[in-house]
Amino acid sequence: MAMINDTMTTALNDQVRREFQAAQNYLAMATHLDGKSLESLAAFFYRQADEEREHAMKLVQYLLDVGRSPSIPAIECPQADFCGAKEIVEASLAQEQSVTQAIHELVDEALTAKDHSTYQFLLWFVDEQVEEEATFGKLLDIIEMSENVLQVEHYVRHMNTAEAAEGEGGE
Repeated sequence: MAMINDTMTTALNDQVRREFQAAQNYLAMATHLDGKSLESLAAFFYRQADEEREHAMKLVQYLLDVGRSPSIPAIECPQADFCGAKEIVEASLAQEQSVTQAIHELVDEALTAKDHSTYQFLLWFVDEQVEEEATFGKLLDIIEMSENVLQVEHYVRHMNTAEAAEGEGGE
């Protein structure tokens, strides 16, 4: 069994909190959009919430696998009201950039501690964050180029359909 030090255990538990917080933030964004009848955008953010919860659980399972105690944290109440889709996507991009920074700090800590198991485990998160920032960066570009939110809704509906078709083809 891989051994990780107390500092790394604390840092990984902090990341568990960040991931659960991100999940709640995305859930609040999704329900806001759903309440505005922007169902495709809402579906996108509901999936993001699920994905962030999966990230948290991946960290929890890793801690269990290496014989450490995961901490399931209390999290802050997420923002519930937004001025529009642009504000939501800007907040999402900023959140992902913050998570990326935290992941990079975890990688640095693993390298400093010569914790090769945790380093290898974290590389998946490094790749995931590149994808997350790119997704939200593109969505923000679309919002900024669109004349109205219904164009964005149409774009996201097309994106959701393409992802679903891709998922069916890969089974």
